[in-house]
Amino acid sequence: MPIIRINSLPLAETLDMKQVMQALSSGVSRDVRIEQAQLSISWQIIAENHYISKGELAETQSGHSHPILVELLVPEVLSSDLTEKIMHSLAHRLGKELNFPVSNIFIYERKLKANQVFEKGMLANWA
Repeated sequence: MPIIRINSLPLAETLDMKQVMQALSSGVSRDVRIEQAQLSISWQIIAENHYISKGELAETQSGHSHPILVELLVPEVLSSDLTEKIMHSLAHRLGKELNFPVSNIFIYERKLKANQVFEKGMLANWA
């Protein structure tokens, strides 16, 4: 049940976000062999001039500054190998879909522990 949360400034080019999101979901699913039903992906746009990096503000997403920020939430029982594969797949899929340099995508992982997640009407216990 990986949850992927993407944050970026407004994109310079107009993209079909429905197509981008579907491509990310299906691509990551295929790459790492996780059913799409197990993935959740959301994308939040950071308002212009609401993201400062290295002392600089920006209005739109740049390929050389202000990295796209991606939070990857995974249950603690997911192997490190699989988590790494998800990160690589996601970075390359984002780069491809946005025509964006992978070197300006920042992905960080957060491990979710059993009984610290509420889903399907109860506390999740993966142990």
